Amino acid sequence: MGPQYWGMIKEADVGKLKATAQALATFEGKFKERIAGWQTMQRNLADSSWHGRASNATDTALQERTNQLFLVDQMTEDLRRMLTDAVDSILLLQARQKELITQAAGNCLEIVAADVNTVPVVQILPPDKHSRNDPEWRKEVEAARDRLVDAVTLLCTDAQAVDERLSKALSSFDFIAKGEGDYDPAKVAEANKSAGELDKRVDQSMGSAASTPDANRKWWDSLPDSTRQQLLQDHPGRIGAMDGLPAETRDQANRAWLPQLRTQMAQELADPYRTLNVTQTNLDGLNALQKQIDTAGVPPQLLLSVDDPRGVPHAPGAVIAYGNPDTATNIASYIPANPAVGTLPADADAAAARGLAVAAGKADPTKPTASIVFTSLGPPGDTSLTPTAVAGPMRDSGPTYYRAYNSLRASHQDGNAVLSEVAATPDGSGYLVARTPLDSTKTPGWEFTAGSIVARKPGNPDDPASRHTAANAIVGRR
Repeated sequence: MGPQYWGMIKEADVGKLKATAQALATFEGKFKERIAGWQTMQRNLADSSWHGRASNATDTALQERTNQLFLVDQMTEDLRRMLTDAVDSILLLQARQKELITQAAGNCLEIVAADVNTVPVVQILPPDKHSRNDPEWRKEVEAARDRLVDAVTLLCTDAQAVDERLSKALSSFDFIAKGEGDYDPAKVAEANKSAGELDKRVDQSMGSAASTPDANRKWWDSLPDSTRQQLLQDHPGRIGAMDGLPAETRDQANRAWLPQLRTQMAQELADPYRTLNVTQTNLDGLNALQKQIDTAGVPPQLLLSVDDPRGVPHAPGAVIAYGNPDTATNIASYIPANPAVGTLPADADAAAARGLAVAAGKADPTKPTASIVFTSLGPPGDTSLTPTAVAGPMRDSGPTYYRAYNSLRASHQDGNAVLSEVAATPDGSGYLVARTPLDSTKTPGWEFTAGSIVARKPGNPDDPASRHTAANAIVGRR
């Protein structure tokens, strides 16, 4: 472990790095405008009446310069990404360091490092008069010190790894030029790959897919607000996908990520070697989702999650909330009879979920109510997203639903809420409303029981009369 890393983390000032990354972003935007102008010039030449050897030679020269411009543009983008990842990595390391310092203070410990080149030492502070002669206290604090020493060592080791990875990635820029003013496509591709690997490393440092909603929430709460805002700006897709984070945070992240995802999908559609999941149908679904969440209404919509079609083995989906589930006493989850019929929730599913929230709010105005709806972004008629509802004891909703419910449990402000699941049957002959305390979703393998079913009536939540019955069930009235 490099002893200097504890001090380097503490003294690091990311302000200049952030300013450089922002300057590169501004330059990148202007450079893209220049490339567009250059391409216009090429098109004008192609449309002119000038033909022959000179025309061909000019067109070839223009194309070579255009290719070089694209390589420079890619290099600029990669450099910006690397500097942005450096900022994010340092902020995450500083947040961990601050948390360790807080832990030390709470355990009568102190982390001491005289200067930037000094190995940090964890020492026990003088005990108060009541603890001075208590052997059990001494044993506990020494155990806490050992754990803290390990955590400090791990932090410094991680900082050294970040430093080495970033240094290696940036070094690729020393070998970009292959001649006088020319850029080697292979070397630019290598730099692009390095930038992508750094992105993944930063993603991993924010938590793994195996992290529990509670662990994610604890991590997010430990970050300074400035660090949260930076991560939301730089990695909205990753933040929006993290279970357990506040609903409003995920909405902010996913609203920023959705336009980026749509742009990436549109660009990849032009690539003949694109993955099978990059389809016009999936892009249509994302476009419809954008239109849906841009539609103003009461209660307001929150985009809790959106699948990247390129990274899921099933039909991609999204989860939309009406009202804030983190502050609601009653949370209604609407499960359409077949959420994969049609390209999106844009119409009936979303309207039904909004209607449930409004109706339940009217049924009991003393308690805030929110609703969520599971929607499909996949091909019409693809039933792989979720099982259909059945008229009987509430069926196993599957991991998609359990994960969403457990996330809401962790993000809820006080945990004092009731979860209701409203399932419409495929043939429209009835629906079920099952209720359970939101906190029960923490138990592995939990499920709604037959005894929790409080409504089973003909009709469906789209029908105003049956929606009234469902609303009463959501707020606990028979």
